[in-house]
Amino acid sequence: MRMRILLLGADSELGQALLHLAAAEDIAIDAIERPAQGWQPEQLKGWFAQYQPDAVVNLAFYHQHFQLGCNDADSLVLQRKFGEELIALSKQADCLLFLLSSARVFDGLKSTAYTEKDALAPGDALGQLHVDLEKRLKDNCERHIMLRLGWVLDGSPDGQLVRLLEQLRSGEPLLLAEEWRGNPTPVGDAARVMLAILKQLDCAAPLYGTYHYGSSEASSWISFVKSLAQELMASKQLEQVPTIRSVPFDQQLDSVWEPQNAVLASRRLLMAFGIKPRAWRSQLPDLLRQLN
Repeated sequence: MRMRILLLGADSELGQALLHLAAAEDIAIDAIERPAQGWQPEQLKGWFAQYQPDAVVNLAFYHQHFQLGCNDADSLVLQRKFGEELIALSKQADCLLFLLSSARVFDGLKSTAYTEKDALAPGDALGQLHVDLEKRLKDNCERHIMLRLGWVLDGSPDGQLVRLLEQLRSGEPLLLAEEWRGNPTPVGDAARVMLAILKQLDCAAPLYGTYHYGSSEASSWISFVKSLAQELMASKQLEQVPTIRSVPFDQQLDSVWEPQNAVLASRRLLMAFGIKPRAWRSQLPDLLRQLN
């Protein structure tokens, strides 16, 4: 790869998956893990000077955004300052900036999948942060990628998938929302898409802008959990069929605050980059094996 890529957040689950795929293709990426004192905006200038990147991929706060749904006010202030400084330095260096956003930028009231043309209407502080950074990126960096993701499934001990597995194995009834819909997306699939985008941009394809990705097909959360339970039983990791009860969306605590409809249409990504979505069901066995 001709571009010199700097990855922030290399120790995250998504960062590790991206580095693993890149290494398999002999693609070198300069990787920075979370510093002992945490991510601070003041660190960025030194990294730009040291690595002189042609492209920066920011996963610094991936875990807070996609596994914890963190809405802590002090944390969001820090993330805003970090994002704004990163955008300013990328503009100054005229390098490509690759950021992640999420389905939280939408209100979840639409009955069909969200496209990149739909109006933004965040329902919480994290969603508003994504909206604000998206706008700042678009206004300041012509060479940028904003990739919106939905339900990213990884092996974080305190992440959404592992918490769900613990609930399933506990034998206690699960109270889940039938109305909560999205695209279950294994972390390896999200990494595959990110690397494919970077490889095409390395060929000087001017395909900048905002894109959606979610593994196919869209599912309710309760349907996803039932499929997960079937896979666990087939692999002898679950002894009995769990009891699952449907509850209204606003009574499901696990959703934190996410749009009731978090389904993202990936057509624009397919048309621009030729990246086809993969079915999440076929990826479940590999994902679960990685957790054992």
